[in-house]
Amino acid sequence: MKNLKNSKLFSISILCLLQIIIKVNAQLSPSYRKLHSAVLVEKKLYIFGGFNSPNLAPENEVNYNKSPDDRFFYLDVSISFDTSNLPWRSVSNNVDNLPLGSLSSVATGGVAASIGGVNNDMIFFFNNERDNATKSDPPVHSYNSPNNVWNTQIFSGNNPIGRNQMRIVTDYNGKVYLLTGFDFTIQGVTRSSGLFVCDTINLDCVIKDAPFPRLGYGATLLPNGMIIYIGGGDRNYVPIRDGFRLIYLYDPANVEWIPKVTTGKKLSDDVGFTTVLGLNGDRIILYGGNNNNDDNNLYVLNLTNYEWFVPKVRGKGPQYKRGEHCANVIGKYMVITFGSNGVLDAKYKEDGESDVLLLDISDDSEYVWTTSFDPTPLKINSTPSNSLSLKPATNNTSIIVGLTIGLILFICILSGITIFYIRYKNSNKAIPTPGNVVKDGDIITIPSDYELSHGKYRI
Repeated sequence: MKNLKNSKLFSISILCLLQIIIKVNAQLSPSYRKLHSAVLVEKKLYIFGGFNSPNLAPENEVNYNKSPDDRFFYLDVSISFDTSNLPWRSVSNNVDNLPLGSLSSVATGGVAASIGGVNNDMIFFFNNERDNATKSDPPVHSYNSPNNVWNTQIFSGNNPIGRNQMRIVTDYNGKVYLLTGFDFTIQGVTRSSGLFVCDTINLDCVIKDAPFPRLGYGATLLPNGMIIYIGGGDRNYVPIRDGFRLIYLYDPANVEWIPKVTTGKKLSDDVGFTTVLGLNGDRIILYGGNNNNDDNNLYVLNLTNYEWFVPKVRGKGPQYKRGEHCANVIGKYMVITFGSNGVLDAKYKEDGESDVLLLDISDDSEYVWTTSFDPTPLKINSTPSNSLSLKPATNNTSIIVGLTIGLILFICILSGITIFYIRYKNSNKAIPTPGNVVKDGDIITIPSDYELSHGKYRI
């Protein structure tokens, strides 16, 4: 009887354990979407928002919000996977914690999301224009990924307002840059163009002048701290003429916009594409767009001469061109999530193509479309001078000073120990005078650093 009871308890324990394992490892099946946000925090690619209907009526937004786990979730990029079986994961306590009620609807412009904070482990969500009913400015929300905590952030200065179809850039100092999309009114000032610069560490925001308003454009942070803006469309979603030929660099240090005329391959004007920085920091990789008259999916801009070209690519790529998607560089891959085929179509879903595309960009001579993701960190034998991993020199000053002081202290301690040992060992031998050293009881001249480095002396 006792054995039977123990057996039942054991069975119940096993069932409970299996349920926990199944719940922890359960994979989501998120719905199709476009115009969403994708933010990488360590080994999690968070997806927020987006919509899947051409009708942006408020009632559709209500239906979206009935499924919080379909509004905010992540792709686990800490493990290997195939794009036919994606490791989508739900966020713990998401149903209770996600502040959907105070995040702007996609029908009115949605939110813009980007990484920020002291440790770059927070996601900041910038709402759209102020509430028309209350005339109040919308809040900025933040999500602390390590602690799974949501907060409302109060920014001093100009209240930041995100725009639909914006490409947000976060620099090395925790500042996010939001180039305006549609025309907007804020702080009693009407602007048709401008650039929000929001400090996510000190929680301060200002508006800088910008030469143009855009939406659906490309924005990429360069290793030198500048931001490159490419293409895009006007408020009616019409592609800017020659938006790929005439591009702009924004220099935050000097608050300066620098126009650049590109050469090489002529690209068709487009909107809804994405741009990322190549792994060596010397090229921009452009994918997709909504202009279906251009059959090519990939272009590269050489940053040494600002010349466009079509890269060499192998592997089975996407059958349809995608726009209004997101692209992130994770390890050696350009990771493309969701998107549309044209403004209203989702042909790739109908043909069973994955929501995630992987382009291996580790070899600049040839990119590879693949379905397999390998989380193994990249092994870089040499670091180019303009590598993405390098920050502006001003940001390394404190590190260099700290290392220098530490090295000096270590040398002083080591020297003290050495001197004590020599004095103890040679207490009954000749005492060296400054400029000399003792070797086997004899006094010889101390060699210079140059002489020691060139092997002229071996003490």
